[in-house]
Amino acid sequence: MRFRPPGLRRCRSTAHPIQLAAAILGLAACGDAATTAVEAPPDPEPPPIPSEATAWIEANSHAFEGSHLSLPHSDLSFLPGIVGDARIVSLGENTHGTRDFFEMKARILRFLVEEMGFTAFAIEATWPEARRLDHYVRTGEGDAAELLSGLYFWTWNTESVLEMIEWMRAHNEAGGDVGFHGFDMQYPGMALHNVREYVAAVDSAQAGAVATRLDCLGRFANDPSGRFPSPRYGDQTEIHRANCGASLDAVQQMLMDGRETYEAASGEEAFAVALQSMRVAIQYHLMITGVRGRDESMAENTVWIDRQLGPGARMVLWAHNFHVSAQPGAQGSFLRRAYGDAMLIVGFSHEAGTFTAVHQRGSSYLGLASLTLGRPNPLSYEHYLSTAAAPRYVVDLRNRDTSSEGASWLTGPRGFRAIGCCYDPGASYRYWSQSPLLEWYDVLIHYESTRPTVVLPSRYPTSF
Repeated sequence: MRFRPPGLRRCRSTAHPIQLAAAILGLAACGDAATTAVEAPPDPEPPPIPSEATAWIEANSHAFEGSHLSLPHSDLSFLPGIVGDARIVSLGENTHGTRDFFEMKARILRFLVEEMGFTAFAIEATWPEARRLDHYVRTGEGDAAELLSGLYFWTWNTESVLEMIEWMRAHNEAGGDVGFHGFDMQYPGMALHNVREYVAAVDSAQAGAVATRLDCLGRFANDPSGRFPSPRYGDQTEIHRANCGASLDAVQQMLMDGRETYEAASGEEAFAVALQSMRVAIQYHLMITGVRGRDESMAENTVWIDRQLGPGARMVLWAHNFHVSAQPGAQGSFLRRAYGDAMLIVGFSHEAGTFTAVHQRGSSYLGLASLTLGRPNPLSYEHYLSTAAAPRYVVDLRNRDTSSEGASWLTGPRGFRAIGCCYDPGASYRYWSQSPLLEWYDVLIHYESTRPTVVLPSRYPTSF
């Protein structure tokens, strides 16, 4: 969710991400000096794509009617042949604000649950907070919109994601069994709360000592609305963070040493939640100190969720194209090592249209807006894909003979677009990078044109 293409400045603010639009509007007045308009020369027309490439795309792709999860399954009858026996299907997105991508991912989830026996969904959101939504989709208890806000990110706080959650609830209420999970670890507040509450319940004699040890991180952790105090944990001295890491490890070791006693007192599931909560807090510490990357921890959490679900489980993942991909350092690269061909990686791309992002202009951030995609770079993957007649389609990239004239363009690397939280329409070149598509993705879903997500008002839970 924090993915930055090369050259893109990190979109940061002391405000909470969902309030980012309001917080950064104040920068607009001091970031825009009066300038004289200069007409830019027109972009040259890109070179034509060989007709053989277009014919190959059209012969090897599956068109589908639309993206909304309410549509019948009939036009997705090709999916079982693509998914096969995969245990994990990872669904990407080329921006964090494209409604069609979100709707199609929800539609694929519904298909895989209803037609192929998938039982779990996991998103690029913090693990402890996502457990509250899992409780909602299983029991109906709570306010889905409030709990969705409680994932802290405007990117997921949308009509499309809420609609998917309500479908999951309806499916379970009718006798189904699909769970909601998060695999991220960027917010330690609820994780630390879980550990303190657990130890107080099962080992009151240790509760004070544990609370003291966790305080080195806890006093810099987020509150129930996702806001962090200032200064933050990353602003502390290296000595403080090193000592804190040792304190966090000591609490984790105490839990593991007392496992038998604690499980007898609380049950295995409650202990597992406490221990994983402790692990998430440690992962946050490792990310802030630079010892371990976020994507490796997200992969670790995904494997943990999968093991908790048991050997018969099948799971759908939701994240940015970067995270699901098999490129070095991405979450998908670690999961590929763990699951091999039992994981299917699906990327999303588009030629034109609009999307939601924080509008960036140089070093100024002007708030959430519906922005327009620049035209595809000449001879990029999107340029090739845009020549097919179908407005939306799926193409399986695996086991292709790229020696043929029609498929040689797949070998790459070629330009491939990637947009994270923020977008500068005046510098669209920053959001393209040379990518070996066949190495990083198994399947691609391409759109001729897409629409922006609709971000919902924020309503946070009042407590952890």
